[in-house]
Amino acid sequence: MSIKVLDKNTAEQIAAGEVIENPASVVKELVENALDAGATKVDIVLENGGKSLISITDNGRGIFKNELPMAFKRFATSKITLLEDLDNLASLGFRGEALPSIAAVARVNLTSRAGDSLSGARITINGGEIIEQEEVGSAPGTRVEVRKLFYNPPGRLKFLRAASVETTRISTLVSEMALTYPGVAFNLKSEGRILLNSSGGGVLLHVIGALYGSETAEAMVELNRKDINAGYNISGFISAPHLTKSSRRWITLVVNRRLVKDPVIINALERGYEGLLPRQRHPLAVLNLTVPPDAIDVNVHPAKIEIRFLKPEIVKGLTFKSVKTALQSIQKHPDWPDTKAISDYRPQQRTGNQEKWKPGRLFESPGSLDYRPTRTDQDRIPGLIPARQIRPQETVREAEENTESTAELRLIGQFMHSYLVAQKGNQLLLIDQHAAHERINYHRLKNQDHRLTDKNKAQLTIPMILELPPAWCERLPILMPLLEQAGFMLEPIGEKKYQLRAVPFAFRENINKAEIYDLLENLINADNEPDQDPRESILITIACHKSIKAKQALTRPEMEQLLKEWESIPQAGYCPHGRPTVISFDRSDLDKSFHRPGGGD
Repeated sequence: MSIKVLDKNTAEQIAAGEVIENPASVVKELVENALDAGATKVDIVLENGGKSLISITDNGRGIFKNELPMAFKRFATSKITLLEDLDNLASLGFRGEALPSIAAVARVNLTSRAGDSLSGARITINGGEIIEQEEVGSAPGTRVEVRKLFYNPPGRLKFLRAASVETTRISTLVSEMALTYPGVAFNLKSEGRILLNSSGGGVLLHVIGALYGSETAEAMVELNRKDINAGYNISGFISAPHLTKSSRRWITLVVNRRLVKDPVIINALERGYEGLLPRQRHPLAVLNLTVPPDAIDVNVHPAKIEIRFLKPEIVKGLTFKSVKTALQSIQKHPDWPDTKAISDYRPQQRTGNQEKWKPGRLFESPGSLDYRPTRTDQDRIPGLIPARQIRPQETVREAEENTESTAELRLIGQFMHSYLVAQKGNQLLLIDQHAAHERINYHRLKNQDHRLTDKNKAQLTIPMILELPPAWCERLPILMPLLEQAGFMLEPIGEKKYQLRAVPFAFRENINKAEIYDLLENLINADNEPDQDPRESILITIACHKSIKAKQALTRPEMEQLLKEWESIPQAGYCPHGRPTVISFDRSDLDKSFHRPGGGD
């Protein structure tokens, strides 16, 4: 095939794909333009998750009418002139690609009034071609209306998710923008409903409270530290050790007023907690880092969310020390659950991810969190726990015969507090205790599925009040009927507030808010397959949350009951996610590995 130059439209649409991936990408680029223009108020309106309409209005400096056509040319920008200007970059945008990329794959109307102009101007562009330009009356600032996103490359349109999912992405982005710019008032509407409304008062803690709830705001710890010699500064808020999340989605990182994702800062942040975080838990944080402009490279990724530090060791050290100092300086707070100063805080044994279970009630009540079984010193030894104690008058052969006469599947012990070791005939089995318990819980929930009644719900004596982030409010109403069928009774009681009045029977004991928040977060952010039943996803998520975790020590009665229940259910070889629950080693294979011919005699 001969080499040829792509036509203009094809080239522009391909280039646009590097910048515009989905409606959230459009919102990000346009909001950053508004912030660069000095806006103190940004209104965002969505229809159909942004696929049909994205409208963004700001009160910034605006664009002069004679410059409107130039604004839609590639590499046209007011932010820089020379490459060297990147060393002193003070703006969010600089490439001049956002507006032309959006206009190449959508129908755009831009209306703007700049400076002291008595009137504004409007320009209409379809698929990158200017259709009309006229003088109009308008308020100071700029309004951009993006309609029918990806109408001309329909192949891109089919890869977008459902409207509720795209709206959730945008809501999450705008929430992070509000945390990045607490002095800017953000208003987000979808289908006429207000999803987010920040005051723009400039107080970061107030924004945290508005987005995540008053309880979260009360548990935040302020930090502020400077490295005067290097010219670095870090400020913001981190959560006290008792407030943790199941994912890192709750960590907002800002570098030089730019929203970024950076593993260097996240790693230093979590190291600063120094063992205060339970396993697989993460803090909530808003960190604002200021560095010299020439100490970072922002021209790394088209979306401009990845950066490179010239001196990452300074960033890591400053973040680590500021977090550690902030946590050590916390005085005892009357509303926080620990009884010691937070500087001496250590994760309690009883957490949402480290449940203790009552012997004999492992499957009757998976929600039991309040029991700490008595263990022998031998049971506390990590590694392999002996199968059973042999009475002095009993020979080893008699012990084996007695054991095998009572059960075909015989427990040997627990390895690394994560795997059960068992024998079945001539096979040695290693069983993943979490995956096995997950399959059991799923089987129990699934069997209830066809006969869900009030008897399968546990009414809460005192309803649990939940304050939900704006990003959840779009998808939650869609999930609520499915949650109700699974046994949850969740009712709205105001803007972003819900009360939980009932939970599935398996959740009935010692339910806590953190567990409910984690469950809802997993469901809302679940990336289900198109043909997957959302109700099935709910059952799988519930089963996972209520299952024994890895690295959780079990008593012998607990292990035996787990094996007994697991062996009796169908499809026991795989957990609901499709992962194996067991691997086996045949006696003959072991003999070969140990070079023992003749059956190991």
